[in-house]
Amino acid sequence: MTDNGRKQPRQDLAPALTRGLKILDLIAEAGRSITMTEIAERLDIAKSSAHGLLATLISAGYLERLPNGSYRLGLRVVGLAHARIESADLPAEFYSIWDQHAQFHEEAAVLAVLDGPHVVYIACRNSPHALGITFRLGMRLPACCTATGKALLSTMSNEEVRDFYAEHDLANLTPASVPNVEQLLRQLDHIRKRGYSVDDGETRDHMWSAGAPILAWEGQRAEAAAAISFLRSDMSQAKADEAGDFIRRFAFALSESQKTPPTSGGLSWRQGG
Repeated sequence: MTDNGRKQPRQDLAPALTRGLKILDLIAEAGRSITMTEIAERLDIAKSSAHGLLATLISAGYLERLPNGSYRLGLRVVGLAHARIESADLPAEFYSIWDQHAQFHEEAAVLAVLDGPHVVYIACRNSPHALGITFRLGMRLPACCTATGKALLSTMSNEEVRDFYAEHDLANLTPASVPNVEQLLRQLDHIRKRGYSVDDGETRDHMWSAGAPILAWEGQRAEAAAAISFLRSDMSQAKADEAGDFIRRFAFALSESQKTPPTSGGLSWRQGG
C-alpha cells in the first residue's frame, strides 16, 4: 500500500511539494501529532529531508511543533478549510433544510464530498447517542466504507469504479467493511435501484447509516452526498426503510436547491424520482 491509498503514482513534477503535501495528509489522517522519525519512516524519506520540509511547513503556518517534539496541523490549514467550506452554498442549504424537518433530529447527519478514495465532511450535526464516532468538519474516512461515500460512488459507472479502485486501495475499517471491488459493485447496484446507500457496521461496528447522492442536474455525477446515522441496536427493518426514504428525499431537496435557475416554489421536499 502506498501513501494516501494510491497504488500507481503518476510522474511527479514537483517532488518537494508532493512530499510536503504527503506530510500534511499523513498528520491529518492520523488524527494526532506525529514525530519527525515517524514521518520519515512512514513516507520513506531521509530525516534530513523531513527536517527541511517540516521547517518550511512550520514557517508557512501549515504545521506547529509541540513541546514534546511532535508535529500537528497549523491554524493556516484550518483557515483554508473553513474558507473552502464557507465559499460553497451547499453546507448552508444542508443546515437550513435539516432544521426545517424534525424527523430524526436526534440522529447524526452529515454532508460529504469525495476527495480521492476518501469522503471529507463539509457539514455535520452530531447525535447525543454513543455512535463511537464524532463527526467534524474536514474529517476524512474511506469512501468505500461510508454511506456518503457509497452514495457518491453509485453515480459512477461500474467501469469507472473499477478504474478508480485500480488506482486506489479499498480500505477496511471493520470486519463488516466491503472486502473487494466486485462486492462493492453489487452494493452500488442496489443503491442505484433503491436511491440510497447503507453502511451497516462498515464504519463503526455499532453504527448504521443511510446516505443519498446530491445531483444538481439529472444524470450527472454527484457533487456531494448526505447521510444520517443510528445505533445499529435501535434499527428494525421498518425504521431502516423509513430512514432510507427520508435521506433520499432530503438529498433530493438539496439537489433541487442547487439547480440554477431555481425551480418554482423554492426548495422541494417531495419524493424524488
